[in-house]
Amino acid sequence: MQGRLPGDIDFLVTLPIDMWSICNLTSIRRNGPLVINSDYYKSGRVAEMLLSKLGILSGYEITISFSRNIPIGKGLSSSTADMLSTIRALQEIFGFLLREKTISEIFTLIEPHDGLMYKSCVVYDHRKGELIRELVYIPNYWIIAIDFGGEISTLEYNSNLKFTKLLIDAYDELLNKLEAAFNSKDDEEIAWCATESTALHLEFQRSDLKQAVFASCKKFSPVGVINTHSGTCMGLLYDGNKSITEINLIAQEVQKEYSLPVFVTSTLKLLV
Repeated sequence: MQGRLPGDIDFLVTLPIDMWSICNLTSIRRNGPLVINSDYYKSGRVAEMLLSKLGILSGYEITISFSRNIPIGKGLSSSTADMLSTIRALQEIFGFLLREKTISEIFTLIEPHDGLMYKSCVVYDHRKGELIRELVYIPNYWIIAIDFGGEISTLEYNSNLKFTKLLIDAYDELLNKLEAAFNSKDDEEIAWCATESTALHLEFQRSDLKQAVFASCKKFSPVGVINTHSGTCMGLLYDGNKSITEINLIAQEVQKEYSLPVFVTSTLKLLV
């Protein structure tokens, strides 16, 4: 879920999924000022800011690259994942720990971002980088994701958002229902709330194709529908206890029905 609450508070509710960014980071001792090599500006900037905090301004050449299975520009938090994996790699090399709040503060200086630094689902102000509420639970879903194509810039998307009072009140009410569903660990109710949030999103980010898919996807009997708000994907939610064979068969039917790229992922398991 993603929207705006009374008081102009922007929020999103995270859903940790089994897709990853792995930072491949090498550090070489050198004479002279610090050098950071990265093809991705945001991750290079994170490394620069962190090393500055540590007082490391010279004596190293850092090279950053990534291995990932997260599509870029699809609203799946690929850049946040890159930035967070950069922090994790730097922690291993230079021996430090950061609080989630400090990570949020760094990311906020770069762009609106997901709350990936928290281990469970959270309600998070993605613009200010502030935790609103930790939900201490992750629902158990398979997700059949449909990619509608293209890429969306997080910065551009968030710079053009406008919400009516009616929409803000609707998100406020829906978030209260979602938090109650998390408190009772009711995966079906959580999925229903995600579906309602998708419907609200489609009201002001109109797409005839997305509307058509949203209206017709009930034939595949998902427990709910989830949407990447600043992205290009819509996901059909299924009980995580279904077999991968059954899910793959449904995914084949979905791809055949809509002639759009489809991929399968799942939520992460939270061990406590």
